[in-house]
Amino acid sequence: MGAARRPEHASMIRPRFPSVLATAVLVAVATLGRPASARAQRIPIRGAGTVGETLLRRVPVPQGRPNVLVVLTDDQRPDGVGFEGNSSLRTPNLDRFAAEGARLRNFYVATPQCCPSRAALLTGRYGHQRGNGVTSNLANDPEHTAPGITFFGLPVSDLATGTPTIATDLNRAGYVTGFVGKAHLGGDPRLWDFRDVPVWIPKLGAPHEGATLMVNGTPEVLPGLTNQILVDAAADWMERHRSDRWFLWLATTAPHDPLRHDPRFPYALPDIAPPPLWPEGLPLTEGFDWTGYYSTISMLDDDLGRLFARMRDLGLDRNTVVFFLSDNGQMAGSHGPEDDVASKSVWFEESARVPAVVRWPGVIPAGSVVGSPMVSVDVTATIRSLAGLPRDPGTEGVDMLPALVGRPPLRRVAYAEIWDALHEIWKWQLVREGDWKYVAFESGQELLYDLATDPDEMDDLSARPEFAGTLDRLRGRLAQWRTATP
Repeated sequence: MGAARRPEHASMIRPRFPSVLATAVLVAVATLGRPASARAQRIPIRGAGTVGETLLRRVPVPQGRPNVLVVLTDDQRPDGVGFEGNSSLRTPNLDRFAAEGARLRNFYVATPQCCPSRAALLTGRYGHQRGNGVTSNLANDPEHTAPGITFFGLPVSDLATGTPTIATDLNRAGYVTGFVGKAHLGGDPRLWDFRDVPVWIPKLGAPHEGATLMVNGTPEVLPGLTNQILVDAAADWMERHRSDRWFLWLATTAPHDPLRHDPRFPYALPDIAPPPLWPEGLPLTEGFDWTGYYSTISMLDDDLGRLFARMRDLGLDRNTVVFFLSDNGQMAGSHGPEDDVASKSVWFEESARVPAVVRWPGVIPAGSVVGSPMVSVDVTATIRSLAGLPRDPGTEGVDMLPALVGRPPLRRVAYAEIWDALHEIWKWQLVREGDWKYVAFESGQELLYDLATDPDEMDDLSARPEFAGTLDRLRGRLAQWRTATP
């Protein structure tokens, strides 16, 4: 580890907050990382197109509107799947799924933290926008406070009562809307306009066994593993609605901690090679539970394999668009110890970017790879388009379908952000354009990375005079985005 360079930004990423709040906040975002520095994989950007385009490119699709399934995992690194080049991680079902659809190599979440990431996906709006307002896990005003739920004595975020969501839109479009799994925001998914909610987790998380679940609105402890229960409930939901046009949101608890060393999927640390985003030549950090993390992901892969098989058996796979993504990544010790950086909520690729695949047999070319940048709010915009709804004028998200079928994408600049008043390094906004990555902090500090020459994000170029023009251009992009997303 001694050979690793200390990043030029290291002096600015050490938090200063009281020990009690430090414990509460670090637990609240499930920090799992330990010391190490990380190597961000270079992913090329291709294609053209602008966010502001209003003439949507027409894509031929089958007659009738498709079903839509969103599979949202929890704390999954962008290289936390075999199909992203992780040779040590066994995910045969997700690898097969990715081979049947389009892999999104530069997919960012609107905010890399649990509550605000989900709120952005539900509303299609970034946390700072009207119609969302959730900027961190911890609520900053009464309107966005989950009723009756606290975490270490601190209020938990939720959408304000009556906030329209993608479920609101699809109900109007004639879809049957359903939710299964981890809500996390703290509210009841039925309050977000999901109509059929058979099983959901009433708290922020759940153990792998013996979890108290809400079953048709009643708290129950069901036998079996939590993620298996959720996946089976989702499969049963699809069978029940197989003759309907439906939209289902399945949110798993895995691979968020607590991790499970599943005896069916054993791993030994000596057999785990550094994942693609790890710094070359450096060993894995010993403080992070890699064997538990990988075992939990393999368990999740097995569960999702059963779900996809059930869809095929029901004849639903060919007319169902499946979106697979995570709410945020997982640093696992990258770029410093957990007390400096935490396991997510930061701007590094391992945190802000996640694995993502979209599958629609017969429409999206199997085995394709999309390199243009995308943001989770684009998923919401795409689902609206699939349902035949007009573009929401209050959102910045764009229809992903042109890019997914090999046409010029409608987005060429990605944005992300977080605002958490209890942690100075969790007040930033990010711009990704081409190989450039720009980060602006509420404090006025800035970071500039060239991911082509510095995939590790170790060298901040913001003070270099030869990059002043690039810095000004990206500042302008950020200013335009802020104006366009009130």
